[in-house]
Amino acid sequence: MKRLKKLLYFLFFALIFASCKKSDQVDLSSLQTYHHVAIPLVSAEIDVEDMLERDTGDIISTGTDGELFLAYVTPPTSINASEIVEIPEQSFSISVNPATQNLPSLNNSISYGDTNVNTFTFPSGEELTSIEFSQGILTIDIVNNLSHQVVVSITIPSLVDDQGGYFSDILTAPANNPAVTQANLSNYIFDLTKGNIGYNEMVVYLDVTINGSGSPINTTDDLTFSFSMDNLEFSTILGDIKYQQFDLGSIPLEIDIFSNSESAVQFLLTNPKIEHTIQNSFGFTANMGMQSMYYQDLQGVFLGDVLYDSAAAGNLQPAPFYFPTIEQPSNQGDSVTSIITMDATNSTINELINSTPKSIVSNPVVVVNADSTITNNNFISSSSKISVSTEITLPLEGYAGGWVMGDTIPFDFKVDELFSSETDIDSAVIKFSTTNGWPVEVNFTLELLDSNMNLLSSIADGELVLQSATLDANGRVIEDSEQKVTLLGCDESCVDNLNQTKFVILLVTAGTSGFDNQQSVKIYNDYKLQLSMALLISGRMF
Repeated sequence: MKRLKKLLYFLFFALIFASCKKSDQVDLSSLQTYHHVAIPLVSAEIDVEDMLERDTGDIISTGTDGELFLAYVTPPTSINASEIVEIPEQSFSISVNPATQNLPSLNNSISYGDTNVNTFTFPSGEELTSIEFSQGILTIDIVNNLSHQVVVSITIPSLVDDQGGYFSDILTAPANNPAVTQANLSNYIFDLTKGNIGYNEMVVYLDVTINGSGSPINTTDDLTFSFSMDNLEFSTILGDIKYQQFDLGSIPLEIDIFSNSESAVQFLLTNPKIEHTIQNSFGFTANMGMQSMYYQDLQGVFLGDVLYDSAAAGNLQPAPFYFPTIEQPSNQGDSVTSIITMDATNSTINELINSTPKSIVSNPVVVVNADSTITNNNFISSSSKISVSTEITLPLEGYAGGWVMGDTIPFDFKVDELFSSETDIDSAVIKFSTTNGWPVEVNFTLELLDSNMNLLSSIADGELVLQSATLDANGRVIEDSEQKVTLLGCDESCVDNLNQTKFVILLVTAGTSGFDNQQSVKIYNDYKLQLSMALLISGRMF
């Protein structure tokens, strides 16, 4: 019975509702409620390398342990074999008067021998004992002013072929006529030790036969033997190259790590070094030095000399100075590498690698066989060279104060698109959540830029302060700082600027925690600075 009553009641009310007509439509936009809304704006994880890119370009490198450093490298400068020694073309003549007195006629044959030693000179006073030619032509001319046939057997013990034999040839010059012969010197080694002094001498043996024609012969009649060596190139040279100095030219190197920074009040890198890598395939000792080495600002104004002490004995001196001796290979065809370092132990570069943009200007020279009082046993191959490259390494290890760096973050978010025109915002707050994994104390400023990179406004303006991450005794981070939450008001103009913003520049003012007492810290590639930014809005919204 109860179930039946319930069914009747249900049917009654259903009929009543079915008979009702809807007289008005409800405007849902008028139904506003009070809300608190959080709108994420920026979330970024930024490392030190990101922040430095504007200042340093692509010179940031990473060491084996993840440490960051800046590496400035100069193009290699080379001294080639052709600059060390040049084999000039050689020529000399031998003139012979065969008759000691006038003869009315010469019907028989007469013979005689002659030994000639010709001394060569080389541009830098080299005393050479051997030249292995890669190319060259020897030309021997006979000018016969006799009315008789002349037969000459020529032997040159200074030209030795690959079998150990001497150059030899026989020339026949008809009466009053010349004769000529040539030899390819690439088949010979030029042994310059056959003379009395033991270097730079070419020995020639001549065996001359004059076959009488019956004509007279006079004391004024002569024979001339001319020798010329042309188009000479060597593959190997042995001997004493002697003292020579080579100017490698002026090399400026711009150190501009801070040239684009907003500011760098105080910054000092505590462990910079200049490393000269020298490859030598010459068989002689050499020294590299600096005729001058100094700093100047980017306008070319002199700032100071770089001082250096080759003995690391505390006797720092400005240029000119020389570095330790460059090593030489023991065998022909080999090459050895010498690395010469300038750092805080032997120079003043650590005092000058700071926040002032500058150039290092150096004028390196290379000196060969610096001790001119001794005799040297040198060798040179045609492919030999001294190659010098210089790298300035600036480990990001030091202390800083007031160093402002920046990183640009794309931003394309319009707050107004989330709400209708009926929205009534009571308050807006920007919430920052930050965690510092850098070994520096950090102040934030965010610059809002439009699509043309024009500044709209700044947020925070240094109000966000993060303590440095926790460091160990060696200046390396072992624990990030605690997460910090900061709330900053954002008025109507602030929201309008956010609507126009296309880029956000995150400016970081950094200073090492021990800056006042010059406590050094190190920067590694795994250090991160985490930032999230959200807009908190309260009000009646639809």
